[in-house]
Amino acid sequence: MRLFSIVIICTLFALYSYIYFKLRSAIGPGWKWTALYTLLSFFIIMGSRILWIVNLEAYPGLRKILSCSVYMGMAFFFILFTAFFFIDLLRFLVWLTDLLLSACFSDLFPSPKMRAVLAIGFAFFACTYGWFEALAVRPVYIAIATDRLPRGVDKLRIAHITDVHLGWVIQEERLGRILDVVRAAQPDMLVSTGDLVDGDMEEREAEVALFRGLNLPLGMYAVTGNHEYYAGIDQAIAFKEHAGMQLLRNEALRVGGIILAGMDDPTAQRFGGTLTPEIDVLAPLPENRFVLLLKHQPTVNPDSIGLFDLQLSGHTHRGQIWPFYWLTRMVYDYRPGLRALAPSKSGEAYASGAARESRVFVSNGSGTWGPPIRFFAPPQVGIIDIVRK
Repeated sequence: MRLFSIVIICTLFALYSYIYFKLRSAIGPGWKWTALYTLLSFFIIMGSRILWIVNLEAYPGLRKILSCSVYMGMAFFFILFTAFFFIDLLRFLVWLTDLLLSACFSDLFPSPKMRAVLAIGFAFFACTYGWFEALAVRPVYIAIATDRLPRGVDKLRIAHITDVHLGWVIQEERLGRILDVVRAAQPDMLVSTGDLVDGDMEEREAEVALFRGLNLPLGMYAVTGNHEYYAGIDQAIAFKEHAGMQLLRNEALRVGGIILAGMDDPTAQRFGGTLTPEIDVLAPLPENRFVLLLKHQPTVNPDSIGLFDLQLSGHTHRGQIWPFYWLTRMVYDYRPGLRALAPSKSGEAYASGAARESRVFVSNGSGTWGPPIRFFAPPQVGIIDIVRK
């Protein structure tokens, strides 16, 4: 953990230093603005540490203001760094073109001052746009046809939320926007695939009331996410249960004619928990019922393919702020959206000859982590219709 902290600090130092020298080339040297820049950088870096190591429970207003200020500052500087980086990359390509073609395209490039103006303007635009994009939660409709619904059940509608990150920044106002989308879709049940909680949620009755006010016919179900372990798994579970959710922890149950199977996030092992092998949960399930698998992280066990019909996941936020999307693509195989899965010839379902047509749906997420903005990664609520084939 100490090594990780050192890497983060060194990375931030390099990032803020790069931005400083870009600004210095545009503004010129000066101790006043240098001191201001240094203080602002120090506030953002140390403010993020203070939020985690200092107990501000007695000052919720101060904590929310500090959280929004620090995280918005982090987002602004990251986007500013990205803008400067792409400008420098373009300058390099232009320089290379001049070198190869004996051209003079570099003379057309704007001055350092104008480049700084463009980069800062873009960062302000991205943060402003991202604030409103994060508020514009939208439904994403998916229909799955199956012959594994029981007689008398022709359609089942499920609302899927994930990565809400209730805590210091995301509170009842933003949760209300998310649940308004759920309510408008009139689902039979709600499922949450982790990271619903990302802070101390004790005595947060406003959020509890919003969930309990849904009154869904088949109830609400949830699995754990990695941030819920970081925030304190016991209080996260207590909040979910108080809100009316049933936790699925490496287990399955019948609901509304289908089977819900839920797996704990692998982060449990880092906090002393144990994980049941996924195949042990899925293999005994009846072949004639639709199996909905709930997992926080969008990973697929090859041996499980064919043992479930649809997996719902989140975790990646679609990067939340472009270009983080490309970093998530490097780590996870499955992009946001619905994907069919090729059956594994080594899996138990293939061997038994009873393999299902498995799919995985990865959500962009419904809330935000850190900065309360999204940039080219709109928040969504999945509305899944399971219909008789």
